[in-house]
Amino acid sequence: MRRLLLCLAIAGCARAGKENTIVGGLDDAGPRGDGLDAPPGDASAPQITLSQTASEEIVPGASFDCHDSSNSTSTNSYYRVFTLSDYGIASPLHVLQVDFGIDTAHAGTGGKQPAMVNVGTYGGTTGGNTLNLSLVQPVNSASIQIPDGNGTRMTVPIPADIAAGTSVIVELAIPDGRTAKNVFHIAVNAQGERRPGYTFSPQCDGVNGSPLTMQSAAAAAGKGESDMVLTVTGTTDVPD
Repeated sequence: MRRLLLCLAIAGCARAGKENTIVGGLDDAGPRGDGLDAPPGDASAPQITLSQTASEEIVPGASFDCHDSSNSTSTNSYYRVFTLSDYGIASPLHVLQVDFGIDTAHAGTGGKQPAMVNVGTYGGTTGGNTLNLSLVQPVNSASIQIPDGNGTRMTVPIPADIAAGTSVIVELAIPDGRTAKNVFHIAVNAQGERRPGYTFSPQCDGVNGSPLTMQSAAAAAGKGESDMVLTVTGTTDVPD
């Protein structure tokens, strides 16, 4: 029987860059407005980071994945959906990068393992227990190589223009690593989140129909609260 299996790791902490405005924590109503007069898509401009978690701490051993009996990771995807209006953003968002925390990453050979970061818009209702992937409109994708490490953070440059009044969806797609003996666990903590993160794995019962909240998957796997560490950074247009 296919099962949702657990793995443990050693981890540390991750923090956003000091020049970013971080919005979207549990007490944030929206961006403060600093840096919004910069040209759209200008990577040198002050940036806004959209977050749904109260903390970017990486808690050792709190993460989980779908894997085989040898602990090698099978196909796993992780999602967050950011509704621009939740952050007081009324103009297009020019995505510059996606950041995610790594609880554990270990490649069977070569010291790196492949993955994809996909950015698009999501036309469904946000905050529910599942996602409807038929409502995703892709905008851009980036192939990456995740280096071995525990308790680290990876930044992925990926330009994408997201229209005002929409929701941006980010997917971290981990391919089947069982043959290569790859292991990957995304970072999580239990500090609280304003919107759920989601996970999906076609090889694991319970999360192989459609993306399910990390909390639901964690509960089914006997884990505690699992707030996924993943953010989006970009700039906005100058209001008229």
